[in-house]
Amino acid sequence: MLQRISLCLAVCGLLVGLSGCGGGAEEKPLPNTVPVTGAVTMKGKPLVSATVTFVPQGETKGVECVGFTDEAGKYQLKQIRGGEGAPPGSYKVVINHFVKGDGSPIKIDGSEPPANLGAVESLPIKYSSFLDSKLTAQVSDAGGEFNFDLK
Repeated sequence: MLQRISLCLAVCGLLVGLSGCGGGAEEKPLPNTVPVTGAVTMKGKPLVSATVTFVPQGETKGVECVGFTDEAGKYQLKQIRGGEGAPPGSYKVVINHFVKGDGSPIKIDGSEPPANLGAVESLPIKYSSFLDSKLTAQVSDAGGEFNFDLK
Protein backbone atom coordinates (compact mmCIF):
# COMPACT_ATOMS: atom_id res chain seq x y z
CA MET A 1 0.00 0.00 0.00
CA LEU A 2 2.82 2.41 0.91
CA GLN A 3 4.50 1.65 -2.41
CA ARG A 4 1.35 2.60 -4.33
CA ILE A 5 0.99 5.83 -2.38
CA SER A 6 4.64 6.61 -3.08
CA LEU A 7 4.11 5.85 -6.76
CA CYS A 8 1.06 8.12 -6.88
CA LEU A 9 2.93 10.97 -5.20
CA ALA A 10 5.88 10.48 -7.54
CA VAL A 11 3.63 10.59 -10.62
CA CYS A 12 1.83 13.70 -9.36
CA GLY A 13 5.17 15.37 -8.64
CA LEU A 14 6.43 14.41 -12.08
CA LEU A 15 3.34 15.85 -13.77
CA VAL A 16 3.68 19.12 -11.87
CA GLY A 17 7.39 19.24 -12.61
CA LEU A 18 6.99 18.51 -16.30
CA SER A 19 4.30 21.12 -16.72
CA GLY A 20 7.00 23.76 -16.45
CA CYS A 21 9.46 22.07 -18.82
CA GLY A 22 9.83 23.14 -22.40
CA GLY A 23 12.07 24.78 -24.85
CA GLY A 24 13.99 23.39 -27.73
CA ALA A 25 11.53 22.17 -30.35
CA GLU A 26 8.52 24.27 -31.19
CA GLU A 27 5.42 23.03 -29.36
CA LYS A 28 2.36 22.00 -31.35
CA PRO A 29 -0.76 24.04 -30.64
CA LEU A 30 -3.19 22.36 -28.27
CA PRO A 31 -6.62 21.32 -29.57
CA ASN A 32 -9.71 23.42 -28.95
CA THR A 33 -11.46 22.77 -25.68
CA VAL A 34 -15.06 22.62 -24.49
CA PRO A 35 -16.33 23.47 -20.99
CA VAL A 36 -16.05 20.60 -18.51
CA THR A 37 -17.27 20.97 -14.93
CA GLY A 38 -18.64 18.75 -12.23
CA ALA A 39 -18.63 17.87 -8.56
CA VAL A 40 -16.89 15.26 -6.45
CA THR A 41 -18.58 13.85 -3.39
CA MET A 42 -17.51 11.21 -0.90
CA LYS A 43 -20.44 9.22 0.44
CA GLY A 44 -22.75 12.02 -0.66
CA LYS A 45 -20.76 14.90 0.93
CA PRO A 46 -18.60 17.40 -1.01
CA LEU A 47 -14.95 16.41 -1.24
CA VAL A 48 -13.07 19.66 -0.61
CA SER A 49 -9.57 20.34 -1.99
CA ALA A 50 -9.47 17.31 -4.30
CA THR A 51 -7.58 17.29 -7.59
CA VAL A 52 -9.52 15.99 -10.61
CA THR A 53 -7.38 14.97 -13.60
CA PHE A 54 -8.74 13.91 -16.99
CA VAL A 55 -6.07 11.87 -18.82
CA PRO A 56 -6.59 11.54 -22.62
CA GLN A 57 -7.10 7.96 -23.83
CA GLY A 58 -6.90 6.38 -27.29
CA GLU A 59 -7.26 8.88 -30.12
CA THR A 60 -8.10 11.83 -27.84
CA LYS A 61 -5.85 14.80 -28.57
CA GLY A 62 -4.31 17.11 -26.00
CA VAL A 63 -2.73 16.94 -22.58
CA GLU A 64 -4.01 16.23 -19.09
CA CYS A 65 -6.75 18.56 -17.89
CA VAL A 66 -6.95 19.39 -14.19
CA GLY A 67 -9.44 20.96 -11.81
CA PHE A 68 -9.49 21.54 -8.06
CA THR A 69 -12.63 21.13 -5.97
CA ASP A 70 -13.98 24.03 -3.91
CA GLU A 71 -15.97 24.01 -0.66
CA ALA A 72 -19.00 22.59 -2.51
CA GLY A 73 -16.92 19.86 -4.20
CA LYS A 74 -17.25 21.59 -7.58
CA TYR A 75 -14.43 21.74 -10.13
CA GLN A 76 -13.77 23.24 -13.56
CA LEU A 77 -11.16 21.69 -15.83
CA LYS A 78 -8.27 23.49 -17.47
CA GLN A 79 -5.54 22.03 -19.67
CA ILE A 80 -2.15 21.84 -17.98
CA ARG A 81 -0.91 24.18 -20.71
CA GLY A 82 -3.70 26.04 -22.39
CA GLY A 83 -7.34 26.90 -22.25
CA GLU A 84 -10.25 26.23 -19.96
CA GLY A 85 -12.05 22.92 -20.37
CA ALA A 86 -10.94 19.79 -22.22
CA PRO A 87 -10.86 18.63 -25.82
CA PRO A 88 -13.72 16.28 -26.78
CA GLY A 89 -12.82 12.61 -26.39
CA SER A 90 -12.28 9.69 -24.02
CA TYR A 91 -10.59 10.11 -20.65
CA LYS A 92 -9.42 8.16 -17.66
CA VAL A 93 -10.31 10.20 -14.58
CA VAL A 94 -8.01 10.31 -11.56
CA ILE A 95 -9.12 11.95 -8.32
CA ASN A 96 -6.60 12.69 -5.60
CA HIS A 97 -7.31 13.97 -2.12
CA PHE A 98 -4.17 14.71 -0.17
CA VAL A 99 -4.26 15.21 3.58
CA LYS A 100 -1.83 16.00 6.37
CA GLY A 101 -0.84 13.31 8.85
CA ASP A 102 -3.72 14.38 11.13
CA GLY A 103 -6.26 13.90 8.31
CA SER A 104 -6.89 17.57 7.57
CA PRO A 105 -6.98 18.44 3.85
CA ILE A 106 -4.08 20.10 2.06
CA LYS A 107 -5.01 22.59 -0.63
CA ILE A 108 -3.27 21.51 -3.81
CA ASP A 109 -3.12 24.16 -6.52
CA GLY A 110 -0.46 22.74 -8.84
CA SER A 111 2.25 25.17 -7.73
CA GLU A 112 4.12 22.60 -5.63
CA PRO A 113 4.24 18.79 -5.64
CA PRO A 114 2.05 17.24 -2.90
CA ALA A 115 5.03 15.34 -1.44
CA ASN A 116 6.75 18.67 -0.70
CA LEU A 117 3.77 19.63 1.47
CA GLY A 118 3.89 16.45 3.57
CA ALA A 119 0.81 15.11 1.81
CA VAL A 120 -0.62 11.61 2.06
CA GLU A 121 -3.23 10.27 -0.41
CA SER A 122 -6.54 9.58 1.36
CA LEU A 123 -8.44 7.88 -1.49
CA PRO A 124 -8.25 4.25 -2.64
CA ILE A 125 -6.18 3.53 -5.73
CA LYS A 126 -9.33 2.71 -7.74
CA TYR A 127 -9.85 6.51 -7.80
CA SER A 128 -6.39 7.99 -7.17
CA SER A 129 -3.95 5.96 -9.29
CA PHE A 130 -2.97 7.02 -12.79
CA LEU A 131 -2.48 3.31 -13.52
CA ASP A 132 -5.43 1.75 -11.66
CA SER A 133 -8.27 4.30 -11.67
CA LYS A 134 -11.54 2.82 -12.89
CA LEU A 135 -13.19 6.22 -13.44
CA THR A 136 -13.81 7.34 -17.03
CA ALA A 137 -15.49 10.18 -18.90
CA GLN A 138 -16.57 10.71 -22.50
CA VAL A 139 -16.49 14.44 -23.30
CA SER A 140 -18.81 15.40 -26.16
CA ASP A 141 -18.36 18.28 -28.60
CA ALA A 142 -20.58 20.36 -26.32
CA GLY A 143 -18.58 19.60 -23.16
CA GLY A 144 -20.51 18.62 -20.09
CA GLU A 145 -20.82 18.10 -16.38
CA PHE A 146 -19.20 15.03 -14.83
CA ASN A 147 -20.07 14.23 -11.24
CA PHE A 148 -18.31 11.55 -9.22
CA ASP A 149 -19.70 10.12 -5.97
CA LEU A 150 -16.91 8.13 -4.37
CA LYS A 151 -17.61 5.37 -1.87
